[in-house]
Amino acid sequence: MRRLLAFLRRDLEIATAYRLNGLLLMAGGLFTLTLFYFLARTVGEAPAVRGRYGADYYSFALVGLATATLLRGLQRGFGNVVRAAQNDGSLEPLLAAPLSTFHVVALMASGTIASALVRACGLLVAGALLFGARLDLHPLTFAVTLALTALAFSALGLLSAAFVLVFKRGDPFAYALDMLSYLFAGVLYPVDVLPGALRMAARLLPATHALHGLRAAALEGAGVERLLPTWGALLAFSAVLWPLAAWAIQSARRHVERTGTLPHS
Repeated sequence: MRRLLAFLRRDLEIATAYRLNGLLLMAGGLFTLTLFYFLARTVGEAPAVRGRYGADYYSFALVGLATATLLRGLQRGFGNVVRAAQNDGSLEPLLAAPLSTFHVVALMASGTIASALVRACGLLVAGALLFGARLDLHPLTFAVTLALTALAFSALGLLSAAFVLVFKRGDPFAYALDMLSYLFAGVLYPVDVLPGALRMAARLLPATHALHGLRAAALEGAGVERLLPTWGALLAFSAVLWPLAAWAIQSARRHVERTGTLPHS
């Protein structure tokens, strides 16, 4: 816990030293919320959204955007901090610490993940308070769905970090998964509007289940019984992805140590 707090404190000090970045992020968030507010007014009543979640389009899109912000932070955050540490030369001494590679990478990414979570929550709060989004949040089921989502997507983030550790460049697969999620997982429109084959394929994306579960909990106040299938799907993704991620990150560590490429950026 002390190590985690130390990394979070370091990242907070860096963030507060560059306040302009924070102001630009806030301005960008407000711009996005305003854009979708007027887009929602243009769309008007969306039967596919109302029929599935009992919500207006703006509230539907707001939860989608907030969720996508968090998922992007989890998918890319691990790889981004590894790449930054490679560039500034801090990766080698960090990996020399008496900790597993997983713990080192997770500690390095903790600030990035916390920042993504804060931004996602900020979007939800601002959307509700400033633009009148209608949320009917069930605190327990929302928190459980959020935790299971973070569990599954952290494994994807570790896979991305393993790629960066070996190839020393951004992970193209994380970007591809991000784009596929936007297209097929229902970030900005319900999965129900997709053709049948694409609707089936969308179920293979963990983002589809994360978005559905978080929307059901945030927009309809869905209870435990209704969300059990979604939780089961997210746990199944975690059961597959975590062993793969653990193997990948350890294999990447052994590869760079064997080839002597760890110090090089």
